[in-house]
Amino acid sequence: MESNSGGEDTVATIKSIRTQLETRIQDQHATHLDLLASLQTLDPNIVPTLDFSLHFVSAFNRRPFSPTPPLPTPKKISHPPQHPPNHSVPDPKQLALVKPEGGDKFADESGNPLSVMRAMVAECLLQRVPFKAIDSSTVLRKLENDENITTAEKAAMRELGGDSGAIVAVEMALRSMAEDNGGLEIEEFVVGGKSRVMVLSIDRTWLTRELPEEPQNHQKRERINNVNESENLKMNSNSNNEWLAPRPMSEIWMGGGDPGMMYPPGGPMAGPRGRGIGMMGRPPMAPNSGLLPSQRQSTEEDDLKDLEALLNKKSFKEMQKSKTGEEILNIINRPTARETAVAAKFKSKGGSQVREYCSALTKEDCRRQSGSFLACKKVHFKRIIAPHTDISLGDCSFLDTCRHMKTCKYVHYELDQTQDDLGPEKPLKPPRAEYCSEVELGEPQWINCDIRNFRMDILGQFGVIMADPPWDIHMELPYGTMADDEMRNLNVPALQTDGLIFLWVTGRAMELGRECLEQWGYKRCEEIIWVKTNQLQRIIRTGRTGHWLNHSKEHCLVGIKGNPEINKNIDTDVIVAEVRETSRKPDEMYPMLERISPRTRKLELFARMHNTHAGWISLGNQLNGVRLVDEGLRARYKAAYPHVEVQPLSPPKASAMEIDSTSARSPFATESRSQFADPAAPDAGHAPEERAVAVDTDMTT
Repeated sequence: MESNSGGEDTVATIKSIRTQLETRIQDQHATHLDLLASLQTLDPNIVPTLDFSLHFVSAFNRRPFSPTPPLPTPKKISHPPQHPPNHSVPDPKQLALVKPEGGDKFADESGNPLSVMRAMVAECLLQRVPFKAIDSSTVLRKLENDENITTAEKAAMRELGGDSGAIVAVEMALRSMAEDNGGLEIEEFVVGGKSRVMVLSIDRTWLTRELPEEPQNHQKRERINNVNESENLKMNSNSNNEWLAPRPMSEIWMGGGDPGMMYPPGGPMAGPRGRGIGMMGRPPMAPNSGLLPSQRQSTEEDDLKDLEALLNKKSFKEMQKSKTGEEILNIINRPTARETAVAAKFKSKGGSQVREYCSALTKEDCRRQSGSFLACKKVHFKRIIAPHTDISLGDCSFLDTCRHMKTCKYVHYELDQTQDDLGPEKPLKPPRAEYCSEVELGEPQWINCDIRNFRMDILGQFGVIMADPPWDIHMELPYGTMADDEMRNLNVPALQTDGLIFLWVTGRAMELGRECLEQWGYKRCEEIIWVKTNQLQRIIRTGRTGHWLNHSKEHCLVGIKGNPEINKNIDTDVIVAEVRETSRKPDEMYPMLERISPRTRKLELFARMHNTHAGWISLGNQLNGVRLVDEGLRARYKAAYPHVEVQPLSPPKASAMEIDSTSARSPFATESRSQFADPAAPDAGHAPEERAVAVDTDMTT
C-alpha cells in the first residue's frame, strides 16, 4: 500500500510540473505573438520574413513546418509622464499655456510664474559666453547669486517650486523651453538618487525671444543682442564663406540622436512639430556630423581627476621658490668668464689638425668602393707583401708591434705616402702647445739614475709628476721590475707640496697604486683610461697582457696634494691612442698635462728616451747620461754627484726673457741656495759601479 501511495504522489508531481511548463510555454507564446503584433505596425513584412526563414530551416532539418498563427490586435502602451523623484507634481491648472499669434512661447502679460522663470533662466544661459554645458544646480546657484534679481522674480521662483524647492522651478523652466521651441538641448541624469537636468546646447535666437518686452528690460535685451551679434561676427569670420558650423557655437549644431538618421525628431534645432530651419536661415547639420567633435558629458571620475589636478597644482609661492631655485642652479652651473676664456685659449688654432683614417684601409680598396679613379684625402695604408708572406692567413694580430716581422707569414701594413693628383696637401703644424711658447717650455732635461736611492731633494718642487713604474705583475716582461715595498718607500713626498701626480697602473697594481698614493700624501681625485688601438685604428683584441682576458686598456690614477692652481673641465678622462713599443704611453698625455697645469715644472719618473719632452725633467735608468740646462739644478746636481759628467759641458746663456720665465717657474727663486750646498756625496746614491748599476743593467735587459 505504501508503494502504491508513493507512486501516485510521484505521478501527481510530474503532472503538476507538466501543467506548469505548458502554462509557461503558452504565456511565452502569447507574449511573442503580442510582440510580433506590435512590431508589425512598424514593419508589415516581419511575419512573412520569419515564416520563410522557419520554413527553410524546417526543410533543411526535415521537420514539419508550422506557420505563424494570426496575430492578436496590438495593445496600446501608455507611457506615464516622467517626473523627478521626491518632487511633487504641480497642478496642471498652474501650467495654463497661452498661444499668442507672434510665437510659441508663454505669455508674459498674464504674470504666469513659469513665464517669469523661463525669462530668468534664458537670461542666465545667454550670459554664458562662450556657452558650455551646465546643469540645473549651477543655473540655480547663479540665479540666487544674481544681484539684479527682483522681488517679483524671487516670488515667482518660490511659487513655482513650492515645497520641493527652487530647483524644481529651474528644471520645469528648462523642460518647458526644450519642449516648446527646441531652443535648448537637455539631458536627464541622476546624482545621489536625485534627478537633475543638464543643458548641452542652446539656440540664442530662440532664447532671446523669451525675454520680456517691458521698457525696463530694454537695456537688458540690448546687452544680450550685442553679445549675440559679437558671437555671429566671430562665427562669420571663422566660416570663410564656406558652409561650415561656427566654431565658437559648436554646441548649437550638435545632438545625441541616432547616427543613421539625418534629422531625428526632437533634435537640437527641430521642435516637436518638425521645424527644420536653424540660425541665419541655414539648414541644421546632422547631429553626429564628423565636422565637429562630440561633446562628452563630464562624469564623477572626471570631476575627481580635475579636483586632484587642482590640489596638486603648485601655488604661486611654490612656483616662485622653484623658479628661484632653478635660476640659482643655472647660475652655479654656468661657466664663469674666466673658465670660458681659459677654454677658448686651449682650443686648436686654425682648425683641427687631426687626419681621419679611411675605412677602406688601402687606396685600391677605396677607389673600388667609391667607383672613382682617385682615392679620398684620408689616411691610407698599403700592405707589406714579403716573399714569405701568405695572404690567405690574413692580417697579423700584432701588426706593427710584431717582434718577428722578418719571418712572420701574416700580412702587415705601413702608411701609404704616395700622392694622387689632388694637389699639394695642407701641411700639418707641429704638435705643440699654441698657448705656450717654446721659450717658456724650455729644453728637455734628463738624469740617468736609480730612482730608488736617488736624492730627490735636489730637484726642487714640481707642479706635475707622471710615473710609469715597472710594477711586478708576475709576467715575463722585457725590463726589470720593482718590489712592492720599494715602490712604497720612494721619496716622492719630497717632490711636491701642491700639485698633481699621474700614476700608471695595470692588473693587480691598481690597488697597490692607490695604496702608494695614500702613503705619499695624495688623495685620489680622478682616473684616466687609455683605450688601446692597433695600427689600423681598431680595438686591440689580442694583447700581450692579462691573465684571463686580453687587456685593451690601461688606467692612470690621478692624485692631488695641497691646493694647486689648475685648469678644470678642459679635457676628458678617456684617451684613444695607438699602441707602440712595450710600456710606451700615448703622447697625448704631455699636452693634456700642460693644459691642466701650464707654466709649471714637470717631472717624469721611470722615463726612457722617447719620453723626453720640452719643459720636462725625466728620471730613469734607461736614459742616455745626464743632460741639464737649468743652472741652479746643474749646480745642485754637481754638488751632490761631482763624479758624474753633465751635458752640455757649457750650457747656453739664457736671455732676459728666459731668466724671467725660469724664475717664475722655479720654486727656488725666493729661497736661498744654502739648503742645496751639501758638499757630501750621497751614500751610494748614484755610483755607477755599485749595486744601482747592477739593478739598472738588469732592468734594461
